[in-house]
Amino acid sequence: MLSEEVIHSFNLKGEIMPLPGGQNTSVRVNNAVLKPVEDVQHSERLLTIIDSLNPHGYRLSKPVRSNKGTFVSEGWICTQFEHGQEVNGLVKEKLQASRLFHHDLSTILVSNLPQVVDNAWAKAHRIAWQTAELPKEVHIETRQIITELLLKVRLQEDYTLQVVHADLAGNILFDEVLPPLIIDFSPTIAPVEYAEAILVCDCIAWQGSKASEIDVLPNHEFYKEMVIRAVVFRLAVEAIFSGKDFDRFIQQYRLFKPIVDYIDKQHSRYL
Repeated sequence: MLSEEVIHSFNLKGEIMPLPGGQNTSVRVNNAVLKPVEDVQHSERLLTIIDSLNPHGYRLSKPVRSNKGTFVSEGWICTQFEHGQEVNGLVKEKLQASRLFHHDLSTILVSNLPQVVDNAWAKAHRIAWQTAELPKEVHIETRQIITELLLKVRLQEDYTLQVVHADLAGNILFDEVLPPLIIDFSPTIAPVEYAEAILVCDCIAWQGSKASEIDVLPNHEFYKEMVIRAVVFRLAVEAIFSGKDFDRFIQQYRLFKPIVDYIDKQHSRYL
């Protein structure tokens, strides 16, 4: 629970207003947003990265230091409140903001990224990049679907890796006047094209964009690989949570299947 001590540690005072979205744990106090975190060291290093960026053409909710000089105070972080609304679709606009953000992130040394918490999403990234296997408890038909998807791609010898935001589709907010706002930094180390593919695939599967929006990405084989790996990532997350419940998994698969079908039909465009 958020205490008065935490609020005062960020030199804040005022009414505590719960904010919708995410895990419904964030609150607003005046022009600041406070959110609980589990891993203090991870959050400190992550917010140090965000604090080091100087955005142009997009906005970030910059972190606020506590009166102890840290970004985390008794398990809570504080960021500046920024105006913005989540909008479904707008794939081109989101991709533009993503590219500006990732251009700035390219200056961050991969070694500076804190070790990622080993959660379902981190495991799913490894599955998508074929450095880890699906859990044994996953339903056999779920396993077959993901295995067949990975047969469509081949690991290359070299990839250009950098720190990327792997969950942008619902975390770019828009304002009528201000540039797009990027929130809830979900970092991983991967090609920037992988992050772009996740963004576009999520807009299609979860936000009602057409499968043809895949065409906003460059039409060559490398992006096809990234799209397939992006789909595998999302399905692997669902597989981990679904376990033996194939009916639950298949609901998510049906949302992403039009993307795979579109890629297969347009395969010649990527050759």
